[in-house]
Amino acid sequence: MGIIPATFEEFKKTGWKQADVILISGDAYVDHPAFGAAVIARVLEKRGYKVAVIDQPDVNDPASVTVFGPPRLFFGITSGNVDSMLTRYTAFKKIRNDDPFSPDNVPVNRCDRAVIRYCNLVKQNYKESYLVIGGIEASMRRFFHYDYWSNSVRRSILLDSRADMLVFGMGEHAILKIADELNTNKKPFAVSGTAAIQSEYDNQNDVILLDEEKSCIEDKNIFSENFKRIYLNSDKVIVQPVDRRFLVQYPAHVLSQNEIDSVYELPFERLPHPKYDGRKIPAFEMIKFSINSHRGCASGCAFCSIYLHQGRRIISRSEKSILKEADSIIRRRYFTGHITDVGGPSANMYGTVCTNESRCLRISCLFPDRCKYLKTDQQKWISLMHKVKRLDKVKHVTVGSGLRYDLFMRDNASLLPELIEFISGQMKIAPEHTDEKVLAAMRKKPLYKLEDFVKEFNTAVKKKGKKYYIISYFMSNHPGSSLKSMEAMGAETERLFKFQPDQVQSFIPLPMTLSSVIYHTGKDPFTGETVFSEKDTDRKRRQHMLFFKTKGGHHGNGAR
Repeated sequence: MGIIPATFEEFKKTGWKQADVILISGDAYVDHPAFGAAVIARVLEKRGYKVAVIDQPDVNDPASVTVFGPPRLFFGITSGNVDSMLTRYTAFKKIRNDDPFSPDNVPVNRCDRAVIRYCNLVKQNYKESYLVIGGIEASMRRFFHYDYWSNSVRRSILLDSRADMLVFGMGEHAILKIADELNTNKKPFAVSGTAAIQSEYDNQNDVILLDEEKSCIEDKNIFSENFKRIYLNSDKVIVQPVDRRFLVQYPAHVLSQNEIDSVYELPFERLPHPKYDGRKIPAFEMIKFSINSHRGCASGCAFCSIYLHQGRRIISRSEKSILKEADSIIRRRYFTGHITDVGGPSANMYGTVCTNESRCLRISCLFPDRCKYLKTDQQKWISLMHKVKRLDKVKHVTVGSGLRYDLFMRDNASLLPELIEFISGQMKIAPEHTDEKVLAAMRKKPLYKLEDFVKEFNTAVKKKGKKYYIISYFMSNHPGSSLKSMEAMGAETERLFKFQPDQVQSFIPLPMTLSSVIYHTGKDPFTGETVFSEKDTDRKRRQHMLFFKTKGGHHGNGAR
């Protein structure tokens, strides 16, 4: 099918008079299944639609979105793979100097609240064009939400962007439905996996009705209660009164294995667009030899966006599809012989299934204990990596994404020596904290003691004669965390690892996550418990840097 047009010259060569869909993204355009804009472009192309991409438009130049003229059907707008505020600012609200989604790691035309700004640009030029917003920024701002960067509760991004429809989650099914409806001159309505502002709604028995948006913004208790309703009812239609109209969210379609396989088997070039002329895009360099094996995460960690974006249910690709993608990577000229990852949000959740046919009201499959209906298969994942490794021209296969070490050990600790064969010197795990109260606020109670895992790992690598290390990720300033708990965690990790890990992130309350609700309201919406959150910038820095304090009085620089 060739390159998706991303320059005027390429568009001209197609001979098209008009594109059906124009996608606008804040990231450099990389035609790879790990990049949302590329997936949506290829899905639409397969259906027969003419698609063009405008990447990283200049928000100070209204003409930057007029490269191809107006589309016949709609503009699809995303900030990119990451929320634009997170792309631009650190946890301490300092502007970032790097940008892994831009050529040469240098920020290009980045702006605050990119989805809103891009929509405004389009409206300046094409008032009548249909606007569909999506991606992580739109998805996690679809209802009222606490915004860390302005320290305020903002209304739905649908209102500020003036978009016609919002696609939340991964979006392949919804975007095709929208395109098909518009293609037959119908106004898209009640599309699975979308939210829209409507003048009315169908008052069904299973509709979840929220309080009026204004009261959620003004009252923390109402905010908390309504978030809880949203969190527990992703499988139902959710309606919220907004300025004499209604914000209506329709539950997302859950892709089958065949459907997810078909997405990853689309004809991606697996390269940055040629217009970058060989300049490196770090986000691509990191994943160009990796394979995404599944979507969703059963953990339900409070600080993570995955639950409300991809969902808790694991959708695994077939082995056949994964091996087919591996073969596609092998045939690339730039392949070095090393598949750097076969994983997902937690690599070892591949093949995980839920056997509960009834409605589930748990907020996590692994907290406060493991759900009896959750069926995992660590051997299936290990076997898959063996099969990838046996492919011709593959010299090494390693785990690049993080894994739930506690789930792995709880399931089948005897597989640890075999797992070690698939790490490249370092095993990434994310205990996040050592304090029980903080872990409870995070919804991250370990299923297996970290100390026991460290001992067994060190024993296993010693037997193999390897010098491998554990890379542990921790978090400061999460709700519940204090100077005292961080100091204790620093001492505990130094005792366990015999050195001070420097992979620590200062907590950022991401929109619509459970942690952001606790941070904003001061209480856990599910337990009603009051939870302390450090909000003073100087004290947050002090808590963060406490973790790096060594006996010599030096500090690390691990803030992320």
